Amino acid sequence: MGKQRLHVFQVAKSSGGVGVYVRRLVEALDQEKFRVTVACLAEGADQMAAELSRLDGVRTISIPMKDYIEPFSDLQVCMKLSEIIRKNDFDLIHAHTSKPGFFARLAAIGTGIPVIYQPANFAFHEGASRQEVLLYSTIERIAAHLTEKIIAVCDGERDLAHRFSVGADEQFVTIHTGVDLQPFNNSVDRAAVRASLGIPAEALLIGTVARLVEQKAPQDFIRAAELVHAHFPEIHFLWIGDGVLESQSRALVASLGLNDVFHFGGYREDAPAILKSLDCFVLSSRWEGFPLVVLEAMAAGLPVVATRVIGSSEAICDGETGLLVPVGDAKALADAIEQIVSNPVLAHTFGRSARLRAENIFPYSKMVARIEHLYEEVCGQSVGGS
Repeated sequence: MGKQRLHVFQVAKSSGGVGVYVRRLVEALDQEKFRVTVACLAEGADQMAAELSRLDGVRTISIPMKDYIEPFSDLQVCMKLSEIIRKNDFDLIHAHTSKPGFFARLAAIGTGIPVIYQPANFAFHEGASRQEVLLYSTIERIAAHLTEKIIAVCDGERDLAHRFSVGADEQFVTIHTGVDLQPFNNSVDRAAVRASLGIPAEALLIGTVARLVEQKAPQDFIRAAELVHAHFPEIHFLWIGDGVLESQSRALVASLGLNDVFHFGGYREDAPAILKSLDCFVLSSRWEGFPLVVLEAMAAGLPVVATRVIGSSEAICDGETGLLVPVGDAKALADAIEQIVSNPVLAHTFGRSARLRAENIFPYSKMVARIEHLYEEVCGQSVGGS
């Protein structure tokens, strides 16, 4: 007789990369082994909840939550989570990111339900202030005592936790973020994609897909574009994504005289087509967890230039699949771009090696299988068997 499916309670923000990660994970989980309830936390959580509720066997709950600390509303979120946990038959809680992860662990106190926590970029990351590092590392150390397992999306994240004495060695498991290769196997009309963005079909195109926020350092990419433009005036540059720094970034482009070659594409949902229309991908981040977009660029067969931060430095093999440069160094970023665009053979070699690395090391199926195995391990059973 088959065992009962494990009931997994996913708790996560509905916005940004984490929202995308959870959507894809929930859709990929084996429905014969797991049934899932997802608590979507954010101001605009209703949309994600509605999307996920259309999946067979998935139940969703939308809980308003502010991105910043607000004691009264945060207490309400904790109480709501506690009520949900105690009224349901969850076998396991999988909590994503710092704030929802902390709330979920508090809410589960006394229930005996094991909690898996996945920070997906600790709040005491490389770009945090000293005060933030002190506060958030202390909170994480305390919360680790309420946690069965901690999923690190890369070894660098695990090392960062150990540096600040967060969790014990046996609590950690590294499960790299995976990339769905299929969308990158389809042919793309590069000329049509470029035409939709006002970019010449024949131009060399250097681009990125990222939010226009401090973390992604758009000013570094723009200043690198200025330096490259001085030597290669025919090259075009593309930024796909929106964010709070959009006006400031557009003003910088205009002040540097790059309006004719630098394009802002805004938010787009056709990332595979965009990436396959580039000739080189750049990520100028100040900090990262394990950026999915780098894996997507690799799946698209692109040479990648990125800053040497946690995550990117683990995804990219420096000198084999792309080039890594110091954080905040626009000159080094420009030099790396020029090294690639001036050597088509090198660019092709990097791109081919990047695709092979994505296929062999970071396939999405491998990530999902490891997460499913961890669920079963934590619950002490193998489900779906006879």
